[in-house]
Amino acid sequence: MSQSNDSSNPEEKEHDLESIFQQKRILRSQVRKTLKSMDPSLRSHEDNAIQKIVLEAPWFKSSQRLCAYISCSALREVDTSKLLSQILQIPNADGDTKTRKKLYVPRVEDKNSHMRMFHISSIDDLIANSMNILEPAPVDADGNEREDGILLFIML
Repeated sequence: MSQSNDSSNPEEKEHDLESIFQQKRILRSQVRKTLKSMDPSLRSHEDNAIQKIVLEAPWFKSSQRLCAYISCSALREVDTSKLLSQILQIPNADGDTKTRKKLYVPRVEDKNSHMRMFHISSIDDLIANSMNILEPAPVDADGNEREDGILLFIML
């Protein structure tokens, strides 16, 4: 009888998942340390290079809906300001500003960090949360509920 590499025992699967989560925590910690020690001018250069790659990518140019986070320098995230500015300013190829790309950004919904993605049409749609991180206000300037993006993210 041959044994499969696939773990069918729930306890083994749980152990495997915990091991993966532990590895992820270690990797995140290492990345944070590296980012904290990075020279600010090098960081700025790298941020600009990343944004340029995204802005010039064919998949970006052809997309109609995009999700992005609002970068927070205190968290040492890649700066997304130029990217967001371009998304919110550029109309589609036909020049019609009504058909510009739709941008969805995260809003933390509760103390467990559950998030929802909400459509914004301007940087003015953002407010600082309790941690001073910009996120969409729950309603727009007219008092209407924001369009909620139902999305699936797989981030490793």
